[in-house]
Amino acid sequence: MRLFAQFSLRNSPQARRRVLTASTILALAATLLPATAATAQLGQSFSVLSLGDSITQGYGTCQIFANCPQNNWSTGNNPRVNSFSSRLQTTHPTSTITTANYARSGNLIAQIPSQVDAAKAAGVHPTIVTLLIGANDLCGPSITPASDGYTMTPASTFRAHTQETLSRIHTAWPSATIVVSSVPNIASLWSVARKTIGQLIWSGANLCRTTRGVSATGERLSDVASATSAAAASARTLHYDDALQTACTKAGPLCDWDGGALTSTPVTSAILSSTDFFHPGIVGQAKIAEVEWKASRFAAANS
Repeated sequence: MRLFAQFSLRNSPQARRRVLTASTILALAATLLPATAATAQLGQSFSVLSLGDSITQGYGTCQIFANCPQNNWSTGNNPRVNSFSSRLQTTHPTSTITTANYARSGNLIAQIPSQVDAAKAAGVHPTIVTLLIGANDLCGPSITPASDGYTMTPASTFRAHTQETLSRIHTAWPSATIVVSSVPNIASLWSVARKTIGQLIWSGANLCRTTRGVSATGERLSDVASATSAAAASARTLHYDDALQTACTKAGPLCDWDGGALTSTPVTSAILSSTDFFHPGIVGQAKIAEVEWKASRFAAANS
């Protein structure tokens, strides 16, 4: 821009020809380069907004029972995680990337619209919005038994709130790309955690009662009832995924659904936090970032 400004201050025909030549070359380059490369060359700016729960606050990743947002998969800046926003910066090295994290520990899907409203009121103008939610709807210790007896958000309720959430995001920022994650595989997570001290932590915190096969008050169910309960939790995860996919489709072409990739990701002890054996650790946050990045249009555009 400085070079062009210097040229424009001169009125000689030669100077005008040089400005024209430079402009023509730049325009031609933009037509020959892929759109993503051209915009990166011009220094496009991106703003990434995170919505979700304690996972997106990096809870437990600093070896204490607290949020540690610098380690989160979406907008964190820890190189070991290589978050979504960090990958965006890598693929757009001349671009400016800003981030805002409005996730809140303990959130259910019903509470996400208020996050949207808060971000909007604060003047956040994202070009990308990431959403990872659902674990607390499956596992929240304060969820009361539904009509089916299970301590999980009913599928119909989750669907209604998911539709409201995606609609609210799209209305607030109609030109933003929405990256929607599937629900973490809690059943797979429990199969690993139950073999560690995590079993005591889950029980003490009253987490994931349906998955663990216990009653609303934490009492162990019979083997048959426990198996039925755990199966119901696995089925509910897929119901939530279906609701998220449907709402994403309705939100329009700027919504990226991960295709169930996170739900399908195997859970191993290596990706769990050693703090509570429930939340993802640094390795787990990095895995989520990798999965969601690969499922998004941004990875495809730069492959």
